[in-house]
Amino acid sequence: MTAQADQRPATMRRAPVDEPRKADRAAKHAFRSRRVRPAMIVALLLTAAGTLTALEVISALLDRPAGVFPYDWAKDVAWNDPIALAIFGALTLVGLLCLLAALLPGKSRIVPLHGRDPSLMMGVSRRGLKGAVAAAAEDAPGVSRARRVRLRRRRVKVVAETPVHAPGDLDKGVEEAVRARLDSLEPLPARSVSVKMKRRDR
Repeated sequence: MTAQADQRPATMRRAPVDEPRKADRAAKHAFRSRRVRPAMIVALLLTAAGTLTALEVISALLDRPAGVFPYDWAKDVAWNDPIALAIFGALTLVGLLCLLAALLPGKSRIVPLHGRDPSLMMGVSRRGLKGAVAAAAEDAPGVSRARRVRLRRRRVKVVAETPVHAPGDLDKGVEEAVRARLDSLEPLPARSVSVKMKRRDR
């Protein structure tokens, strides 16, 4: 009987230690902001610039310059001329901004949740997470309503209203309630909680 009791079904076995880490990385990657609108704008601008440049080059080769770009002034400009350096600097800055926009994660509308299976990714909308935090704050004793909830990357800020004349440690109760709700949802990354109480008469 002891041997049978020690045998666990495959579904009951604990996942390897690195599985939750893989699941977290997969969720963060899946719900990462793709910056679709900036990418489309840059792509359209580059396409337009490339088309106009090709038109100018082809027309110049046919001895019929289209004159899309007024480049005649550039024939007498040296490479170290301040105007040329300013143009090169502006183009370099634009290129760096585009590179940073592609590499740095944007502000996603979906907050990934901690999981244990890399093939199952879960997330909650920022609005939904704010609603859950507000509901938890309003369930705390002495709170009439949650006036404002702000989500930061590493912090949740809650401004709650109370009719109590001497709030005392009500903010700690709200903080514990919000922290318990966040611990149950497990958003990524983990966030600290800060609470500010505002007195309001009924």
